[in-house]
Amino acid sequence: MSDNAEKIARLRKEADELEAADKAFRELPEEHRLAITLHDMLCRWNHADGCSWHYETKNGIADWGGHAHSEYLGKARRVVTFCGRCKISSDEAIDLLKLVGQ
Repeated sequence: MSDNAEKIARLRKEADELEAADKAFRELPEEHRLAITLHDMLCRWNHADGCSWHYETKNGIADWGGHAHSEYLGKARRVVTFCGRCKISSDEAIDLLKLVGQ
């Protein structure tokens, strides 16, 4: 019989961390969630030296006044405005972007 206790503990810890990250994401304002999603989908820059997104976070808190964050927050706000005009949800807009990106 194998002893998987260490592996189980590591996986539980990883699952707990992922659940905490999901909870923190859900608690963000809609525009911030949308900005993060748009950055993940659209940014094609090298994240070592071309995009400042990851450098604009300190202790897990994003600097929404930073260059990359403010750029994507502006995009998110434009998407929210467009969605309001077209009477669609931002989730539907993201689904459309995903469809086009396939």
